[in-house]
Amino acid sequence: MATEFDNSLHWGLFLTGTTLTSETGKYVRVSELVLSALRAAGVFSNMVDGIVAPATEKLWLDKNVDPAVLKEWDATGASWVPMTYDRLFGRAAVDKLTVTGGTGNAVVVSQPVGFQANRLYLMTPTQNNSAAATITVAGVGSYGVKYGNGADIGATEFSAGRQAVLFFTGVRFEVVFPLSGLSSAVLAAQASADAAAASASSSSTSASNAATSATNAANSATASANSATAAANAVAALPYNFSTTTTDADPGAGIFRLNNVAPGSATAAYVDNVDSDGVTATGVLDTWDDSTSTARGVLTIRSKTNAAIRHTYNVTGSVVDGSGYRKLTLAYVGGAGALANGAAHWLIFERTGDAGEVTLTGTQTLSNKTLTSPIINGTLNAQGAIVAINTSASVGAAPTLELYRDAVITGNTGIIRFPGKNAAGTKVNYGDIVASIMNNGVGVESSVLDFRTYWAGAYAVKFTIGSGFWMNGAAGGDPGTGKINATELQQNGVPVATAIATSQGVAKAWVNFNGTGTVAINDSFNVSSITDNGVGNYTVNFATALANANYAAVGMASGNLRDVNYSGGTKTTTALGIVVGESNVGGVDTAYVGIIVMGD
Repeated sequence: MATEFDNSLHWGLFLTGTTLTSETGKYVRVSELVLSALRAAGVFSNMVDGIVAPATEKLWLDKNVDPAVLKEWDATGASWVPMTYDRLFGRAAVDKLTVTGGTGNAVVVSQPVGFQANRLYLMTPTQNNSAAATITVAGVGSYGVKYGNGADIGATEFSAGRQAVLFFTGVRFEVVFPLSGLSSAVLAAQASADAAAASASSSSTSASNAATSATNAANSATASANSATAAANAVAALPYNFSTTTTDADPGAGIFRLNNVAPGSATAAYVDNVDSDGVTATGVLDTWDDSTSTARGVLTIRSKTNAAIRHTYNVTGSVVDGSGYRKLTLAYVGGAGALANGAAHWLIFERTGDAGEVTLTGTQTLSNKTLTSPIINGTLNAQGAIVAINTSASVGAAPTLELYRDAVITGNTGIIRFPGKNAAGTKVNYGDIVASIMNNGVGVESSVLDFRTYWAGAYAVKFTIGSGFWMNGAAGGDPGTGKINATELQQNGVPVATAIATSQGVAKAWVNFNGTGTVAINDSFNVSSITDNGVGNYTVNFATALANANYAAVGMASGNLRDVNYSGGTKTTTALGIVVGESNVGGVDTAYVGIIVMGD
């Protein structure tokens, strides 16, 4: 490193052997020594020293002033500004991979200068990946992208516009901070950066300790590069500077503001579309309302330089495009510390799960879990069924599916639904079992179960179980305990009444009538009328014709020694002639006559 050692105002004492030399001996600036040690450790391979400013992605040790000043390019102010410790160690030892083409799953990058194994690289994908991914380094080769455990990366680990920190092992790239480890990475980043700053600062207190401090600073800087740089560019943490202005307007590149100067009273945040690293953040910010839960996620505003300064909010509404900036609706949760104007902060976001959404795949065990309106997707066993297994042999320990409506109500209390898709792909409820509370009075509780189906394009209740069982359309409703009420009962597709009428061993007709005066039927089955043919002579007329005339009939009548006989006249499928009489008397009109007919 080019330096000048002729200005005693910037010297620090350097110990050589056991002798402290004079001004003509070995004196060196402490700051120069620290930077030399860091560069020797390979931390600042992206730093250029000289009087001419380098490319803006480099660090510049500006030799136009004495002592030389380490600077970085500020995209917001479009100028070179002195480097601060937290920004310094957030950028150390990370080289850039520039995407030149390919797809989300097969990324192509240009070969960076000094490309080698065991280094960190920063890449900004231009497309999302949907499955396992590779990175082809032009002129070198193609390498798989893995997690630290060797597993392929998951979908959207690479997201267009979101930077990713990768470690190149020589045979593959490894994602340093997967999305699942974001929050811990952010905390580790700040802790490492704070340790690096303290270690580097301590070097200025004593020249004899400068080399040790420089080494510690280099180690901390390397660790912080793994954490701070990754966190700054990961999906849920973004670097921004705070503004105390509270106006609902574009705060300017790299800046965010609240609608109240007191963090605990703020209900909205206004965040520029570009973060303080000059990276467009809209693709990330616009995902902060993707959850269907009331609280879309948790936003923590955390100082980069003081871990004790942090404020947490629930994001409770949609992310609104304010033309150049995004508007967030907030509900304060808690925090401490003052947000200083212009101070650097992390915006750390953690998404909540969708409302009532539970995705289960394969065999899952849920013990004492409460799920609010869950939707269970996926194949739970080979038949796609939910299987409840209880190995207890205790009485009453059977597996139970309970649908509990925790409210004092009457009416619908639970539904088991069986939806499917029709030929047009439209979701249709093909069946429901609906439980309804009819009376919730203590000691007189009662309920019904309705069984509903979709038939011939119509959805309706088909039968109900209450005290008894009744079919839809049957007059009278609930028939009472142990009874069935239906418009028609069938046996093998034949109405039960018809089956009885045609069954062998069952009377096909019977009648009880008064044969005196005007004939009157007292009771009957399948008898439409009685014809009075004369004294003691009658014709029994059938309501429904018998299958044939080969039937048998028996009869009885009131009175002494009276009998009922076939008249010898009519005996057809529709009528039977009978006579009632006494021996030596002949036909007699009788107050009671009974006839039973057996046949087909």
